[in-house]
Amino acid sequence: MVVTNNDPVKSLDDFLRRALMKSLKSGNGHLDLFVRFLHGLSLESNQRILGGLLDQRNSHPETIQKVLNNLKELNSGEISPDRSINIFHCLMEMKDQSVHQEIQEFLKSGKKSERELSVFQCSALAYLLQMSEEVLDELDLQQYNTSAQGRRRLIPAVRNCRKFQNVFLFAPFIPFPCWGSGCWLSEISCDSLVSALRSNPSHLRVLDLSFNQLKGPGVQLLCGFLQDPLCKLETLRSVRDDPVLSQV
Repeated sequence: MVVTNNDPVKSLDDFLRRALMKSLKSGNGHLDLFVRFLHGLSLESNQRILGGLLDQRNSHPETIQKVLNNLKELNSGEISPDRSINIFHCLMEMKDQSVHQEIQEFLKSGKKSERELSVFQCSALAYLLQMSEEVLDELDLQQYNTSAQGRRRLIPAVRNCRKFQNVFLFAPFIPFPCWGSGCWLSEISCDSLVSALRSNPSHLRVLDLSFNQLKGPGVQLLCGFLQDPLCKLETLRSVRDDPVLSQV
């Protein structure tokens, strides 16, 4: 993979950051495994196994820590929730278990609203929730103490829940809470949601978007999914405060 940029690569952590960003912006994820492989190669233990094939001068503890910090602090509205999970995989490839342990403790505590989660922690939480053997009865993103961007990173967890409700899926940088009439469901949020819903298998049966107003291309994305054979929704609530549930 060639990492192109007008500025020359200055260090290992700079190279890995650029490589990761290039992979995250790809549409099909074809670079994900290679980028994880590159992060794994940065570890001194792996370089010792490979002997003289690699230059070990960049594998100082300070450099490795910079790489880890870059992974944990990376936050961009351009990254889809599904693609951002690869950041967590890169961290695991570098043998850093800190975020994984933090999220495990968070899940065991049962106190969703008390601890504030970073955007990156939300990506890690989404991965662990969707990989859990236990299917969630309900996923309500408003129960989590995080930013709007953090809630969007949690969307992939919809794959492993039966009910997804009361969620504000608005465009980045729109203040929270939204105005009284509800929130416009942004196209990027609709795209992220539909991407998660198209997973097979999907356990989702109830989708509650009653606190969002559907508009424009986002509506077309959702309507297109409702006609998809993979759609297993039984109930869709799409109008705020409407007691009548639309049967899909």
